[in-house]
Order: sequence, then structure tokens, then C-alpha cells
Amino acid sequence: MKTTLALSFFALIATFFLPATSLEASDGQDYYASYWKCSDGNTYGLTANGNQRALYLPTGASPIFFSGMKKGETYVGTVFQGNQRIPVSGPISNNQTRVTLWAADGRHWVLDFSHK
Repeated sequence: MKTTLALSFFALIATFFLPATSLEASDGQDYYASYWKCSDGNTYGLTANGNQRALYLPTGASPIFFSGMKKGETYVGTVFQGNQRIPVSGPISNNQTRVTLWAADGRHWVLDFSHK
């Protein structure tokens, strides 16, 4: 019992000293499909898998900002702010360089393509 407890404690402490992993391919290539400047002042990295979309802060163990789907010319999903999970949806511009995410309460976030 003491050995199991000691190993569990050691594993917990060791996690504090392990480096945070970033979303980067093992060969050093960038993991993100593109980067998007948001009206909240942050630049997010976009991951895309089929119609699934996610936006992350591209530093360290990246906190997620948006998770959802591309449905036609619209994004539908959830924006994460602190402990809040905010359902959102919004249009993609005709030239695919702007996404506006709207919440039911009127809050919105505008994401403009920044770079690859």
C-alpha cells in the first residue's frame, strides 16, 4: 500500500517538471493549418480534420478557444472562455478569410486570416 501511494505521489510531482507540450509535429513542422487574428486580441492556430475545426492559442499546452464544425459556409460550435462554454455559430466570408462567431446573447468574435 505504501509503495503504491509513494509511486502515485512521485508520478504527480514528476508531472510538474515535465515540459508543456505544444501542438507541433514531431519533425518540427507547424501543426496548425493556418493562423487567425481574433477581435479579442489573440492570434489562434487552426486545426482542421474533415469538417471538424478547432482554434488554439499556439503557445505551450495550448488552451482551446473554439471547437466545432464547418457546415457549408458556417462555423457551428463552442467558444471556451474561462469556465464558460458558449454556443456559437456564424458565417465564413466569401473569400474564406473571415469568420464571425455569434453567441445567442449578442457577443461575437471576428477571426481574420493572418498567415499560414
